[in-house]
Amino acid sequence: MRVAVSSRRRNSSKRQLLIATAQVVVVLVILLPMITLFVGSIRTNLDLDGGSLIPHSFTLSNFRAVFAQGFFTALRNSLAVSLVVSLTTTIIATLAAYGFARFSFRGQGFMSTAVLAGQAIPGLVILVPLVVALQKLHLTNSLIGLAIVYLPIGLPVSVYMLRSALLAFPRDIEDAAMCDGASRVGVVWHMVLPLLRPTIIAVGAFTLTLCWGEYLFALSLLTSTAAKTLPLALQNLFNLYTLPEGTILAGGVVVSLPVVVLFLAVQRHLVSGLLAGATKG
Repeated sequence: MRVAVSSRRRNSSKRQLLIATAQVVVVLVILLPMITLFVGSIRTNLDLDGGSLIPHSFTLSNFRAVFAQGFFTALRNSLAVSLVVSLTTTIIATLAAYGFARFSFRGQGFMSTAVLAGQAIPGLVILVPLVVALQKLHLTNSLIGLAIVYLPIGLPVSVYMLRSALLAFPRDIEDAAMCDGASRVGVVWHMVLPLLRPTIIAVGAFTLTLCWGEYLFALSLLTSTAAKTLPLALQNLFNLYTLPEGTILAGGVVVSLPVVVLFLAVQRHLVSGLLAGATKG
């Protein structure tokens, strides 16, 4: 009996060690590029050209070079477009998801499928028609036009996540509140939105991240330096005859750091929101 118990303990310890090792490997694989990016951004170009993985000298001149090439303007543009699109997408997706989850109407199933199917259309397919349409409306090389193009990017998944979260909440509570005299708007404002807060935060962070790093539409629509976003500003750091590795890495830090800070700030809500949005289809 003691031998069997001891054998089970050894097997359990081996499994735990194997799982812990696998977790460490996964974390290292995920974090190694980020660590290389952040450490390389404060190394001199001479140190980077040496090929050594161990840094020998540090400098902040790479960041000074980055912001000397218009990154403040690009940062402001990306922040403005991403926040506007994220807020607008969240509001529209919340209203649409509530309609799909709480009301029955003819063609509901088809419309739900059509909304989600919009996520499967590659951006490259609709790029030319969008550019032509925005040219007719005189919205090319404009942050307003870019925001209009970005609006449908995260909308299908946002509607699906919020609808799934709503289906997980009991409808009887809302019906009971309305029987007691509460209006539909009051129920949504005071009951539904507080319950949906983790999923709403997850949807907002997801949409903001999509807009923050989008490159294809920005490259096709924006030409002037004053309207460029961060991915385009990062592209401008690549020279034809030289490769300033330290400056490029510093630009990568400027692009990625706000998103990292955002996810660290909302990670608790993000995890619970994603789980809530995956409970029901």
